[in-house]
Amino acid sequence: MVKLLRLCPLAALYCLLLPGAAWAAVSAQLSEQVIDELETTRLVIRATGTRQTRKLDLSALEKDFVVLGNNTSSQYRLINGREQSWVDYQITLQPKRTGELTIPPIKVGEESTPTIGLSVRPLTNETRRMIDELVFFEQDISADTVYVQSQLVVTRRLLYSNGVQLYSDLPDAPDLPDAVVMTLGEASSSTTSRNGKRYGVVEQKYAIFPELSGQLTIPAINVTASVRLIENGRVSRKGVRVGTGAQTIVVRPIPATYPPDQPWLPAEHVQLPQVLTPNQPEYAVGDTLTHELLIYIQGNLGSIAPPLPLPVDRDEFRAYPQNPVIEDDTRGNGVAGSRLQTTSLLPLQAGQLNLPAVRLTWWNTRTDKLEVAAVAAASLATTGTAVTPAGAEAANAGADKTPAGESVTPAQPATSGGFTDAVLWIAGLAAGAGILLLLVTAARRLLRRWQRHGKRQPSARNLHNSLQRNLQRSLQFRHPHDIEQALGAYLAHVYGIGTTRAMARFRRAHADAGPALDSLLRNQYSISASTGIPVDEQTVQRLQTALDSLQPGHTAKADELPPLYPHEQQTAA
Repeated sequence: MVKLLRLCPLAALYCLLLPGAAWAAVSAQLSEQVIDELETTRLVIRATGTRQTRKLDLSALEKDFVVLGNNTSSQYRLINGREQSWVDYQITLQPKRTGELTIPPIKVGEESTPTIGLSVRPLTNETRRMIDELVFFEQDISADTVYVQSQLVVTRRLLYSNGVQLYSDLPDAPDLPDAVVMTLGEASSSTTSRNGKRYGVVEQKYAIFPELSGQLTIPAINVTASVRLIENGRVSRKGVRVGTGAQTIVVRPIPATYPPDQPWLPAEHVQLPQVLTPNQPEYAVGDTLTHELLIYIQGNLGSIAPPLPLPVDRDEFRAYPQNPVIEDDTRGNGVAGSRLQTTSLLPLQAGQLNLPAVRLTWWNTRTDKLEVAAVAAASLATTGTAVTPAGAEAANAGADKTPAGESVTPAQPATSGGFTDAVLWIAGLAAGAGILLLLVTAARRLLRRWQRHGKRQPSARNLHNSLQRNLQRSLQFRHPHDIEQALGAYLAHVYGIGTTRAMARFRRAHADAGPALDSLLRNQYSISASTGIPVDEQTVQRLQTALDSLQPGHTAKADELPPLYPHEQQTAA
């Protein structure tokens, strides 16, 4: 019993020396207890008698303060055999309002900090006006009311003058649970003027597609900055938070006048260009044709485009659709979506075969009206021997079957072996004749193709034709980015030089090339809403005229550099 009593003081001393003891003392103080609006203060919490850091719950501060920083450090000292340890929590606070504020208790382990008061003085009207002119946010929305699944464009601009320093990154894209948000391009920097003052501008754009009707709230945003002020002849810096307020948008449901049997498609513009490859006046039965239908949607995503199957006559064509290619272009002032549908077609009959019209119903969000985009019906001429379609073969095979409900007389067993052998011999002769007929037909078809296309071309010629077809297809679809890529590849092959030098040489080769290329670049990179894809018809015609003047034999010639000083060349002339 005496030995146990001697051990109790030792056990108590050991517990006192344990790091992170539950009864570590906790204190708290502010660096400033009286501050001006927009200024910050530092809350320092010290837990002594411990070296164990803890994660503090600061949610109680969010009502009246913005937590700008939270740093933690620990210290340990041993002086003359005496140990000291503590953990400091330094929390930078910016008040959200003026007046008498209270910093509530914050729990550290088993202890809590005391309640601390803070006095926040309001800014003078002159100081507030000076700050508002130094840095501010602007937010524009394309419309106050949109249809469900249609496009809403949000533009943010942060304007700042000299002496403003940003402490935080620009806000991310809006986080909206009931909408699809797409970033349009990258944040751009520029300069502008407001009320005679020069500002730097950082601009961000987003396309929002609400998925539910009702109200859509775009949340408020803010950034932290430091501004330099001159008050009463004294220069000082103040930390500020600038931002935008929340905005509410009305999302309308699908109009009652929209056809209920058609998929909902809101957009600013819809086009349905189609291309048939190869493009020639006449085809042969059995040739493989490629039909491409592009659903181009300005002001919405490519995924909203419904599939548009090509309803060809099964007696005229065999159709083999491929997987669609869906893309979204977010480089402009809005989203431009596309769905490319490719179908391989095999003509089965000779004569005039029909490609039926294709229609797509959509809602014009600019005019608030129902519209229909359509591809007109077309026909193509084919020659050769008709091929029986698979459907007709199946129908013929079904015609030999006995109709249901009719009695069938069982066949009598053969009694003469010679008769059976004769039947088998005739059947074999008929099968051989059929195979021979198929071989002759295939040989004639190959002969016609050889006579039409000639001998196999060299690989360089095949490459030239492939690049030329790709360029012609891009000109038909009139997409500026595709035209630029296809034109560069084709000119590099024609001239036998790099793409950049080939484009420069093409610009000098024909009078229409320069204006056409300039128009193509303006169309592709313009920031005005009136321009953009597709390319206008005049630009395409100018490019086509300049391309027609090229000769395929130019590939071996070296490129010529443009004159360094054009005016000297004119003087010399």
